[in-house]
Parts: sequence; structure tokens; C-alpha cells
Amino acid sequence: MAEKTEPTTRATQDGYMRRNFISECRDSRIVVEAYFSPNIRRIYRRHFDGLSRAVYLLRFYSRTSRINGVENSLTKDISDLMDEVNESLRKKITVAEHILVNNNIKVTTSQFEKLNVTIIDPLANRFLQTIKMAQDLDEKLSSLWLACVLDDEQRMKAMTEIENELRGIQGKSRTISLGLRDRVRLQRSTNEQVIEADDNLIAAASTDEGELDEEIAETNKIIEETASTKKPKKTSKEVKDQGDVEESSTSELKEKEDATA
Repeated sequence: MAEKTEPTTRATQDGYMRRNFISECRDSRIVVEAYFSPNIRRIYRRHFDGLSRAVYLLRFYSRTSRINGVENSLTKDISDLMDEVNESLRKKITVAEHILVNNNIKVTTSQFEKLNVTIIDPLANRFLQTIKMAQDLDEKLSSLWLACVLDDEQRMKAMTEIENELRGIQGKSRTISLGLRDRVRLQRSTNEQVIEADDNLIAAASTDEGELDEEIAETNKIIEETASTKKPKKTSKEVKDQGDVEESSTSELKEKEDATA
């Protein structure tokens, strides 16, 4: 039975996680309706998609990093930032409502063009709610402007403050996301260096072992050659004496045979 293949390298694991994550995001999305004035629509187009991409990457790199609690911590930072902007918008709406009441101005509901917004993350949905709150403030500011309570400069300044606050959410979310990405890349690079160092040590150990075997074989060969070289040789006198001894022994043996016969 064939074994189930699983990711074995860091690159394969990252690719496997990326495919699963993208597939999950494709299957997890909703479309909601929104109605924005020209001013808020412009702000929406400039910053909503940027925040959606930032939180998308934040989720991905949080899972890739395998750092415990990092996703919850970073998403909470972004949520807290949105809460601060929401509180600021509420205060401005309250002030605008008081001015409208004091000047007996009634705000009519405008019929803006419908916009279908694709939501791929809960944080993106929260950002959309913040933009809708900015829309509410813009309608009140427009009524004050039409009633000549606010002049052009005052209204423009108020809209600039609104956009700066919304841009701040998108910009800081992007900074958080990119910071996590760089952290994950550094972590990956460090791990790869450690793995490479381990591979080098293993390779070096294998090379040393092979060289040691060669040295042992060479040493044994030298010992054998040395042993055969050091075997004592007989001198010519020793050879002659050995020949005389052998000849004398032969003569004695022959005499004994004759006597016996």
C-alpha cells in the first residue's frame, strides 16, 4: 500500500498552507450592500481594499509563523484602533446633531447609488461599519453646509479629519501585517540556515569517516609491507654452513643404511 505523501520541506509546507488558506478564503466570503455619498465612496475606494488585503495577509502569516497567540494579539490591536476611531466619530456626530437641533435643521435621507461590498474577513466588516458611521457624519455635515452653518473651508477640514482617521486604520493595519511578514521571513531564513549548518556538519562527519577508513586501510598496507621487508636474510656463510650440515646428515644416513644391509 502506497504511503500518503506529506510536505517534507519548508517551501512545500508553506505552499501547502498557502493553497489551503486561499481556498478557505474563497469559500468564506459574504456580500453586503452599502450606500455612500460621493465623498465617502471616494474614501471607501482608497482604503477598504487595502485594509482587506492587510488583514488577509495577517491571517496567513500568523498561521505560517506558528507563534502562539500572535493572530489574536494583532487582530485585537486593529480592533482597538477601530474602536478609538468609532468613538471619535460618535463624538463628532453628537456635536453635529446638537448644532442641527439648535439651528432647527432637519436631515433628509439621500438616495445614493447602491454598492456591493465583498467581505473576506470580520475585521474588514468592522471597518465597513466604521465607514458607514463616517457616512452618517458626512450627511449631517452636508446639511449644516447647505444651511450655511458651515462654510466650504470648515466642511473640507471636517472631511479631511474623517479621511485621516480612516486612512490611519488602513495604514496601521498594513504596517502590522508587513511587520509580521518580515518576522516570519526572518524566522524562516534562520531556520534554513540552521538546517544548512546541520547538513554541513553531517556531510563533514561523513567525509571524515571516509577519510579515516582510507587512512586505516593505508596504515594496514604499510604494516604488511614493513613486516615482509624486515624478514631476516641469510648470509653466504650461513647458506654454506647449512649446505655442509645437510650434506653431512645425508652421508651419515647412507652409512647406517649400508651397515644394516
